[in-house]
Amino acid sequence: MNFSSALAIFIGGGIGSVARWVVGNGVSKLSALSGSVVAGAMGVLAANVLATLTLAILIFTQAEKLSSDGNSFWMTLLAIGFCGGFSTFSTFSLDTFKLIQEGNLIWGILNIVVSVLTCLAVALTVYLVWGKS
Repeated sequence: MNFSSALAIFIGGGIGSVARWVVGNGVSKLSALSGSVVAGAMGVLAANVLATLTLAILIFTQAEKLSSDGNSFWMTLLAIGFCGGFSTFSTFSLDTFKLIQEGNLIWGILNIVVSVLTCLAVALTVYLVWGKS
């Protein structure tokens, strides 16, 4: 661990967190227009899917290039910092809990299933397209 890596994670995490806030709020507001009980969960799902897509593309297409000795700052900034700040398991968990607590058990279960399966499908798709060398 060194200062350069810590700085990369700090910068990337900050940018990723702001991106999550922008995407999450935007999608949630669009979902709320339809009166959806899962409006908040939709924003989190969108952020998590986009973070998974970004991380998968980085890992399967740029890992060697960005992880070389001279470029590890960028991989740390993007993969750990940005994608870590952009995705949000804690908010996903809380949204799911709130759905269940408010009597929307089916929506809570669907949030779990759709979120996990969609992110896995995105990672698999990127791997199948770019990951096989």
